[in-house]
Order: sequence, then structure tokens, then C-alpha cells
Amino acid sequence: MTAKESLIKKDKLSYSLQESAEATGYSVRTIQNHMADGNIIGRYANSKCVILAEDLKDWLLSLPTEKPD
Repeated sequence: MTAKESLIKKDKLSYSLQESAEATGYSVRTIQNHMADGNIIGRYANSKCVILAEDLKDWLLSLPTEKPD
């Protein structure tokens, strides 16, 4: 298990935007920007947005492994 994978709690099925930010170390705005770009899938129950733990993990694993120039 990598460090990024261990940030996602195994027993939690989904995260709010705030919880997603806390779990990943990114800001809520960064999470929202990546949702707007289609990189993270948000799902809605009424007006509350949640991100499935698997989708959040997939996004983290898709990030570059090297620092950009």
C-alpha cells in the first residue's frame, strides 16, 4: 500500500468535499477544480456532493509521479 492509498479510509464509502480535501491534503477549491475538469467524479444526493472513496483513490493514483518543470 502506498502512502497515497493509505490516506483513504477502507471503511468509508464516500467523502464530502471537506473530507476529500482533508484526506488528500488538497484544498476544497482544488477538489472542486478537478471536478469541473472531469478528473474527479462528484455524485449528488439532493444538493449534497459526495465523492466515492474509489473515485478519490483513482484520481490520486492518476496524478503525476514527478514534479512538473
